[in-house]
Amino acid sequence: MVVVVAFSFILFAGFVLSYLIYTNFLQPGPVYYPSKDEVVEKMLDLGKVKKGVRVLDLGSGDGRILVAAGRRGARAVGYEIDPILVYESRKRIEKEGLSDLCKVYLKSMWKADFRGVDVVVMYLFPKYMGRFEKIIEEKGRKGLVVVSNDYQFPGRKYDKKVGKIFVYKF
Repeated sequence: MVVVVAFSFILFAGFVLSYLIYTNFLQPGPVYYPSKDEVVEKMLDLGKVKKGVRVLDLGSGDGRILVAAGRRGARAVGYEIDPILVYESRKRIEKEGLSDLCKVYLKSMWKADFRGVDVVVMYLFPKYMGRFEKIIEEKGRKGLVVVSNDYQFPGRKYDKKVGKIFVYKF
């Protein structure tokens, strides 16, 4: 019995250590750092997110932006690679009764589907902004609005800036 418990503990510790290494050092994108609720609301205001608008959240974390957009009647889709955050997001969406408006996928933001999207919200570190600028130029539709928390695209002038939130129209 002691051997089984010890073996189970070692397996669990190995899983936790592997998860921490992956999410903090090896993941193919930015680490999770949540936006404050007042910043989320300001981002959605600047993106003119309301009923009928389709929102894409790149690296959707715990789903707070998805839920805030859903409360406004927008359709919101998030991409997140951390399975624990995806689970947390889905529970948050379900608890709010927004499952018909909000979806989160356990999938890399680099593979995001931009079809039909009106507004992209993002909180990415500077080293990823140039790469996403190119992806949005290729995949985004004309008139797409991108709202970025804290960081700017390196090759594009923003259309509006409020505090540390940048708004771009592609």
